[in-house]
Amino acid sequence: MSDNFNICLVNDSFPPEIDGVANAVTNYAAIINRAHGRATVVTPYNAQADDSVFPFPVLRYPSVDLTRLVGYHAGFPFSPEVQKKLAAEHFSLIHSHCPITSTMLARSLRDSIDVPLVLTYHTKFDIDIANAISSKLLQDEAKRLLVQNIAACDEVWTVSRGAGENLRSLGYEGDWLVMPNGVDFPKGRVSDELIAEVTGGFDLPENVPGFPHGLRRGRRRQGGDRRLCRKPGAYGRGVLCRAHP
Repeated sequence: MSDNFNICLVNDSFPPEIDGVANAVTNYAAIINRAHGRATVVTPYNAQADDSVFPFPVLRYPSVDLTRLVGYHAGFPFSPEVQKKLAAEHFSLIHSHCPITSTMLARSLRDSIDVPLVLTYHTKFDIDIANAISSKLLQDEAKRLLVQNIAACDEVWTVSRGAGENLRSLGYEGDWLVMPNGVDFPKGRVSDELIAEVTGGFDLPENVPGFPHGLRRGRRRQGGDRRLCRKPGAYGRGVLCRAHP
């Protein structure tokens, strides 16, 4: 990627709202700004957000709090003021990570600055639609509008073949390209000391890949919820470890 690239990343969820897509967008922005040019995140307004903690610009636009319904703030994508600010950034590419309001905003921006629009389809939105809308008729209409929005993008990426097949099942007939998100752990083998530290609370034999099995045993033997958590300082970003109820 050219160091002169200037990427506009658009998504409905972003910290303080945390999910897999928000993490992916955060990592995209951080890595692009660190090594490949400049990236700006465009996301709905959230009164609890503190965007000063990020090493890249974040532009918020008007939103409605729908966290109880869909788990995040839904943006109003047709703000003239926001469109004017974005048009002045001279982006070379727009990358949307949500096929609904974020892509509506991205399409409007593309029309004004004439640059390519890429959409990454992360998840099975038919499930989200079914959870948010009870009427089968309205669900079908929402899927139809979703597919129309996706088909209007210049290129469509999916995070897995399964996501692409799900997109096809919704009625999307265009091309799609599998583009995995990758991971944020550094490459390399884990030290024996760290393995011992992480697995020390489980009765696991040496040299046997039985960590998931050990978690299942712990749940059955001790009852309750055996959650997974991040342990700071290991694997760069954290490791999975046992969390007591």
